[in-house]
Amino acid sequence: MLTFVLWVLGSLVLAAVVFLVANVMERREGQDDEAPGLGRFWRDFRSGLRSRRTPPPAPVETGMDEFFAATVEDAPGYVDPEELTDALHRARLQARSSWHVGTVRKPE
Repeated sequence: MLTFVLWVLGSLVLAAVVFLVANVMERREGQDDEAPGLGRFWRDFRSGLRSRRTPPPAPVETGMDEFFAATVEDAPGYVDPEELTDALHRARLQARSSWHVGTVRKPE
């Protein structure tokens, strides 16, 4: 039982250290001139706990058509068919033109 309690306390301390390091390494440009550190971490931690006490905002009801219309992007898609076609064409040409030279030995 004591071993279990020590492991739990150790993992909680390790999680707190990870949060502290992440807070110190975070770059907040243009928000405030306060230096990162333990004091800032503690203030941010307390403000996060305080924000949980406030009621969440009311949900917004929207239809699927309105949702997809609002999230349309004009940028090219993640998978570009022309780019895939060019890559496959280059791979086919490379496979046809490469010579796999090696010594083939007869198993003894």
